[in-house]
Amino acid sequence: KKDHALKQKTDLECFECEYRSRSVAAWQAHLRLKHSTTPDLAGCILRCECGNETVSFNHSRKCEISNTTVIRTGDGPIRRLTDLAVADVPCVYPQCDIHPKTPGGYIMHLRRHHKTTLKGNGVYLKCSCGARYNHEKDYLKH
Repeated sequence: KKDHALKQKTDLECFECEYRSRSVAAWQAHLRLKHSTTPDLAGCILRCECGNETVSFNHSRKCEISNTTVIRTGDGPIRRLTDLAVADVPCVYPQCDIHPKTPGGYIMHLRRHHKTTLKGNGVYLKCSCGARYNHEKDYLKH
């Protein structure tokens, strides 16, 4: 196992603009910072020549080929991080006045300010469809 991700042999293309990168981490950062989305939310996967499909750069740490292509798995609209904004939800701690605006912000708030997790507090994220999740990744994939 390598301790770093390999550079790709070919460019990873942004599906929204002309940005290209040979680094999966840089491509993911571009999606988040410039387009306010993630591979999961945008319905993208990275398909490696070895056949592996993923949304993270962890595979490139293990695979000697490590040459991926960006594939959109659907043709629907691209979901954005701003689409996940939550109503004015107070923190689960009554003495806390912070009201995070996104699920990710809420999870980070719990971690950083209260040194705990959703599951540790018996708290979950609830989608407007009614589904409940104790982990941000599960919520984002939903």
